[in-house]
Amino acid sequence: MNPYEELTLYQRSAVLMAAAKLGLFAALAQGASTPSEVADRVSAPIDTVARLLAALGALEYVSKQASGDGERFALNDFSRTFLREGAGGMARLAWKEHLFYAAWSRLADAISSGNALFPSFADRVVNDFPSVEKFLLALNDLAELSAPGVLETGVFEGGETILDLGGGGGGYAAELARALPDSRVTLADLAEIIPIAGEHLKRKGLRDRVELVAADFLRDGCGLDGRTFDCVFLSHVLHDFDAPTASAIVARAARLVRAPGKLVILDVLVPDGGQSNPVEALFDLMMLIEVPGGRTHRISDVREWIKASGMALPKSHKLYFGILLESRAGGF
Repeated sequence: MNPYEELTLYQRSAVLMAAAKLGLFAALAQGASTPSEVADRVSAPIDTVARLLAALGALEYVSKQASGDGERFALNDFSRTFLREGAGGMARLAWKEHLFYAAWSRLADAISSGNALFPSFADRVVNDFPSVEKFLLALNDLAELSAPGVLETGVFEGGETILDLGGGGGGYAAELARALPDSRVTLADLAEIIPIAGEHLKRKGLRDRVELVAADFLRDGCGLDGRTFDCVFLSHVLHDFDAPTASAIVARAARLVRAPGKLVILDVLVPDGGQSNPVEALFDLMMLIEVPGGRTHRISDVREWIKASGMALPKSHKLYFGILLESRAGGF
């Protein structure tokens, strides 16, 4: 490992995010182009666009082609992902990472103060709803990417009714409805979030397959009027809250499970031996930056919260990103 190369890795991210923000990848979608042609399409000076294209080419983010009128640049398999949404697409994820890029340069401030650098999600819903919507749609793309691995565990099989509690923009609800045609899927989230999920499900042709309900997992009963379900799914919810709040959410979710149903929790959790996955270790710092009180919780703590809620000790499924805990009311 080269220390200086590690120290300057941020430059690669900056190159990609600049190209995405400027619309450079979209400009290349018209075919192999000269710097002058690209500069005209993105309304930027030829010299600076040429320098950015040179960096993208050297990093093999785009391809370079020699031609009679000078060097041309074209999309390759890597850069085409920045024009796509959905699983494997980077179009919306580039926006999400750009949102946090500057904040990462202030990581030392978050560590020394112990405070997040962003307001709470609830505050963002009230004061910056457009960015909340874009953020949730980007998370839908990640959900679509990871859903096959989640479904392969078989944890949802046999559940006639499935509640996606805090289901956000509908990413997992859509994939559950698509993969489990015999199950009735309900997505519950804040009233302000429900329209985002509804539009996503409509685009996927699945609006009639998912019930949308306004709810709040920070309230006792979650506002669900005593309803219960064969399976309650909490996906990437707990890391947004401190331990007392997260444990209370687990308890509320468990009370929504109809025996002998399941509580299924998907999150980035710290193994008993400590975190060794660098991506997941960095995610914990992302929570420090992004969410007041946010953190990755220890799997041993989450197991205790599940046990205290009256559910059986869970089975564990390690996924590429995160851990899936499967617990049954009344035991396995």
